[in-house]
Amino acid sequence: MKTIYFVRHGQTLFNKLGRVQGISDSPLTQLGETAADQLGTLFKEQNIRFDVAYTSDLGRARQTTKRIIDHSNDPDTPIMEVTDLREVSFGSFEGGLSETMWAEASQVSNGLVVRDASSDENKMKILATIKAIDTVDLAESFEDATERVNRVLQMIRTSNASNLLLVSHCLFIDCVLCVLHGQDYHATYIPNTSVTKIVYDQGTFTVKYIGEVEHF
Repeated sequence: MKTIYFVRHGQTLFNKLGRVQGISDSPLTQLGETAADQLGTLFKEQNIRFDVAYTSDLGRARQTTKRIIDHSNDPDTPIMEVTDLREVSFGSFEGGLSETMWAEASQVSNGLVVRDASSDENKMKILATIKAIDTVDLAESFEDATERVNRVLQMIRTSNASNLLLVSHCLFIDCVLCVLHGQDYHATYIPNTSVTKIVYDQGTFTVKYIGEVEHF
């Protein structure tokens, strides 16, 4: 059996400014740094140990991972960067205001209106529209992200580790849950530095909880 703790990175500057942050990056805020430190301490207090930590190669995830591990039971836990754990790419909208991207996509999305406050479920539904209007051909649809999800799941299946920390991003974690749950998963929101626990046993992935911030 393998236990996987999926963590969303800590709060960043772009999170606070309401800017698009897919494969682009911005540093953790002081709140984001503190929350990552506290999460590592919570893992330690609850005697949760990791054999390995996998992180998205984006800076905000790498920062979060290092801070968690530094405050954990095992500060020497190996950390491995995995490009497939990156956030969904938003192409030419990267770095711009989030509301501008959602508004432009909503105008051509056949009735689906998305805003910053919309559910992650609707944000995933509109990814194909964002890809269609992206001017640099770098944006990803849900189907594109699913290809990366499947590679990450295979990485988990073949890992020799029993307890795994994976630090990634909001919509990518939602994509993982959609692949595992299918149409039964209705994504709302994955908070910064929250934990989503998944167990892999006898060839089956089972989601234990989503977006937990205190008890793991």
